[in-house]
Amino acid sequence: IYLAFEVLQSILKMSYWQRNSIQDVRRYGTTVNVPNNDVAKCMYYLNCVCNVIEYDDDNIQRYKNYENWRNLSDYEDYLVFILCLTLSPDEFEDRVFFQDDDLCGDSANQFYEIGQVRHHLVAAQSIVIAGQTRHVNRIMAYKQSWMNNNYTQPMLNLARRFSPQQQQSLQCVIS
Repeated sequence: IYLAFEVLQSILKMSYWQRNSIQDVRRYGTTVNVPNNDVAKCMYYLNCVCNVIEYDDDNIQRYKNYENWRNLSDYEDYLVFILCLTLSPDEFEDRVFFQDDDLCGDSANQFYEIGQVRHHLVAAQSIVIAGQTRHVNRIMAYKQSWMNNNYTQPMLNLARRFSPQQQQSLQCVIS
């Protein structure tokens, strides 16, 4: 059953203060330090995506390990950029990503594991990404500053880096 953002927001807030409204709702996650690098921030974003949906394919593991961003080649940086475009917040907003400062508390983002909800209301149980159905493991609440810092601004910077004009200016011509 699809649950509108406002309803989910109300239910989650109520569950935070009154545990009997929802069975088995838990905050999930730890505080992390993301390197101040556009690729690292995008890799962290991918890691968050993989936290909320079942997307643990072996071929994505390297691209969500933001602590090792320096080990990626320029081509792999580009792949991270393309993955983030494919797995953009537009795919997840109001389904498994929810902008809600209150649910974040003192953090910029917060994950929630949601069990069974009274009256069988639940967040999306699965989501279709690139033609494949993925199981929803959690939801993530975030502050707009988190999205700006870990997706929007890094993606704008990487778009400039990977633009055809920028690529031409980086090429060396020997005559």
